[in-house]
Amino acid sequence: MEIWPDAIAGCSMGALVGAAYAAGRLDELEDWACSQTKRSIMGLIDVRLTGGGVVGGAEILSMLGTIGIPDRIEELPIPFVAVAADIQTGREIWLREGPLAKSIRASVAIPGVFSPERVDGRWLIDGGVVNPIPVSAARALDTDIVIAVNPDARMNGGFWKPGMTRPGLPTLSDLLPDLPESLRSLWPSQPQREIVTPPAYLELVLTAIDIMSEQIRRSRLAGDAPHVLLNAYLTDMSVLDFHRAREAIDEGERMVEAHAEWIRAVTSG
Repeated sequence: MEIWPDAIAGCSMGALVGAAYAAGRLDELEDWACSQTKRSIMGLIDVRLTGGGVVGGAEILSMLGTIGIPDRIEELPIPFVAVAADIQTGREIWLREGPLAKSIRASVAIPGVFSPERVDGRWLIDGGVVNPIPVSAARALDTDIVIAVNPDARMNGGFWKPGMTRPGLPTLSDLLPDLPESLRSLWPSQPQREIVTPPAYLELVLTAIDIMSEQIRRSRLAGDAPHVLLNAYLTDMSVLDFHRAREAIDEGERMVEAHAEWIRAVTSG
């Protein structure tokens, strides 16, 4: 099935993938993602924890340059908008012009995980905190039909359960050996046996964001629904599971094939 979009609006990783598609560099992004390992992902971790997140921005910006995306949004052959949020005002920000890599980097800045990005004098974070599935931004690009993707659909409605861990997430124990002695001393040694194990730091942050995003997503879609909504079921995968890119790609292909007739019916008119 060949459908060519007239415009693309993306939020968070949707901004990254959407920009790569608009630039004709999707294959290069796929090659990079599928080459990642657990070891290479740990290389992204900023153990100083001083930049507003555990993952800094330098490596991501470097990757965007490596895959060959244009310097500016205006250079893309397809109209594109990346959605972010202004941390000072809480406003939803639509990035439709300016430096492409920094705009993508701002849109993927998940609070507590990726450090914020400064664009045009504003500190920006992941647009998912205000508009997880940016249908409104897509409509603003003068589109007649909107096909939207929800990468965080849930079959069972749950977000977390005791004993649950998301593969790929470093725990505090993983980070402690690399912390300065002055910081390591702030955490007491763990008891040999714990009856109840609470969520780890990143587990708690990501689960809280998932809960918040789900509520915002439902509210926004109720008032501005797309023509087609594609739900990806990746609930056991975290945002740091870059080494599991092939699984995510396979799920993307599955959900499109499952809704192929719906997409044809909507777009054939």
